[in-house]
Amino acid sequence: MLTPQEVAEKHLTAVKGGDPSQMAEDYADDAVLVRGNDVYTGKEEIFEYFNGVPERLGSGVIEFLKLEVNETTAYFSWKITDDQKIICGKDMLTIKDGQIQHQEVTLLTEDF
Repeated sequence: MLTPQEVAEKHLTAVKGGDPSQMAEDYADDAVLVRGNDVYTGKEEIFEYFNGVPERLGSGVIEFLKLEVNETTAYFSWKITDDQKIICGKDMLTIKDGQIQHQEVTLLTEDF
């Protein structure tokens, strides 16, 4: 079983790679992803969310800035840059038994 640090690093690598299946792979079947007012419950809904990310990113490049893992919680900030704007946010992951159980996404600028 992967440690919380390994799960978080694997997830960030998957997001950078742009493959929705790999992005959703680390979530528990009953995981919850909260992004603003939107709540995605279960691995299938989370996959559907990630399925739209590559198109929404367009030419934007995502960069993960600082990853901190404290026992079962991972925190990281990120920014997406394209030719016209910079979008920033921060996330918190709760990881248990080698899977992401809960994710909270906080946008610090406009959405992408």
